[in-house]
Amino acid sequence: MTATVTIIDNLYDSNDATGRKSIFATVSLTNPYTAGGELVTVSSWFKTKFLGGRVTAIEPSVAIAAVGAMALATIRADTSSYTTVKLQLLNVGLTGTANAGLLVDSTVANTSNSTCTINLIGY
Repeated sequence: MTATVTIIDNLYDSNDATGRKSIFATVSLTNPYTAGGELVTVSSWFKTKFLGGRVTAIEPSVAIAAVGAMALATIRADTSSYTTVKLQLLNVGLTGTANAGLLVDSTVANTSNSTCTINLIGY
């Protein structure tokens, strides 16, 4: 998958009094999905620490088959690092498998033209 991240905030106005930055961005996805997630470089937005992030909205035009994976997306990172984070799409494991009912890496093939809004927080 290719994830194109576009910041929709003014990077200077997104700082609070403590120096913490909360940035909103759109993420546009293109196939094929990368097993294990897509790495996104955040070091140009956060200079000392990445605290986390989440999906906040999914575009109405996204196909319903992809909405579930995007709604369960997670932004994975080591908070001691601020270089890259991983956007990973998840699905619920199928009944009759070892991962039944557990969240697993998404196998949804068609994420093309899927767009969501994310919130990233750090220093």
